[in-house]
Amino acid sequence: MGHMRTDSKQRYHCASLICDYLLKKNITHADVTAGDIAKFHRLSGKSSQSISAMLNFLYSNRIRETRFGFYIMGTLAFKKVDYPHRYSIELIDGARGLL
Repeated sequence: MGHMRTDSKQRYHCASLICDYLLKKNITHADVTAGDIAKFHRLSGKSSQSISAMLNFLYSNRIRETRFGFYIMGTLAFKKVDYPHRYSIELIDGARGLL
């Protein structure tokens, strides 16, 4: 119904892409879209949908677990759209050791 489901293996893969994005840019915090992460890794639009589905899952369920390596501090909606597209994410201390 509008939301793409991802299994746990896919979620961990998406989480590793997000952590890798932060680590390779040598930052601990970013305001990014799923598309930004997919572009950084030179992935397809389909990958962007998977990343977005995983971010929506973590945000809507308020999941903040170290096993993912990061947490979502909040979202920012684009103008005139009430759907969050940009996520404010932060690397969890010790996430470097998880990857």
